[in-house]
Amino acid sequence: MSRLWLMKGDLEAPGWQTLRSDYEEEKVEIVHLDPKVWAMIRADSPPSGYEGLAATEPPDGLYLDPNGSPLYFAGGKAVNTAVEVVRAIGGDAVKLLEEIGDPTTVLERMGRVF
Repeated sequence: MSRLWLMKGDLEAPGWQTLRSDYEEEKVEIVHLDPKVWAMIRADSPPSGYEGLAATEPPDGLYLDPNGSPLYFAGGKAVNTAVEVVRAIGGDAVKLLEEIGDPTTVLERMGRVF
């Protein structure tokens, strides 16, 4: 079963070009991308073979691409709203949401916007 993986590396890492080529050849599915910082990839296992890039399980949060398009991620999958992310984080995030009422602001204050 495929899942989402976060690929990160230095801007000049050679793996970015390889990843781009694999995407164009439909060998890999890029779900969300900030090309200077990270890529969210759908795959069965952690993507490998991209020099200078490392695949990790993405932390729960809000991922924004350069156009401001959001991807909300919680509990190992994409979700529809910032509230779902806050609930998945739980604890202090939920308390802060009760105080201020805006889930995106909660994610920002908790350092969960990427």
